[in-house]
Amino acid sequence: MRLTHPLKISEPEVRGHLESFTYEELTLLGNKKPVFLPQDIDRISRLLTKAIQHAPNHKIINYEVETPEGTTSGEVFSSKKRIHWRFNSIKGMKYTGRARTGWGNVSWRIVPQSKQKYYTEKRLLGTAPHENWVITGIAPAKTNRRVRQNSTGSTNRNREVSAKNPTSRPAAKTLDPALEKKLQLLKDLHEKKLIDDMEYDQKRKELLDTYL
Repeated sequence: MRLTHPLKISEPEVRGHLESFTYEELTLLGNKKPVFLPQDIDRISRLLTKAIQHAPNHKIINYEVETPEGTTSGEVFSSKKRIHWRFNSIKGMKYTGRARTGWGNVSWRIVPQSKQKYYTEKRLLGTAPHENWVITGIAPAKTNRRVRQNSTGSTNRNREVSAKNPTSRPAAKTLDPALEKKLQLLKDLHEKKLIDDMEYDQKRKELLDTYL
């Protein structure tokens, strides 16, 4: 597959994609749920947009979002004016596929929305869809789910987000060394309870606005 990087895409478009993704657990009572919560989107959308806009033409973008339920991780890349979103884990649950799902091994699948479809692989007996891998246009799918900016303190504000390149090195490694040092200091102060959630988010945003 030939990649078409870097890709011209805006942060609102990336947010729209993240808002649209829906999954369901492969259980008898499996309900459809959003892959990313508003707090996840607030944390990852800007970094992910920057990564997509500046990705080399031979590399894909890896990302991770740490949530209280577990890690959501995956890959995103562009080919032939289409964006591929491949999910490896959602809220701590690794993708296993239907064939290997059984008692004690709960798996899930992405539920394609408008303008989204599964990536399919040709096999001897036909084609097989990858239910953790969706393809969509640059313009995001429409969604009825309203996602608001999290402007007040919340127990979910301790989430950490990292975007990684294909060599699995954290995106922070490619940041300005001065910015990386200041972000680490800010994180240490927050973990030691020397600054509250609201001050942490405000200072972090100021640093990103200054350096990016």
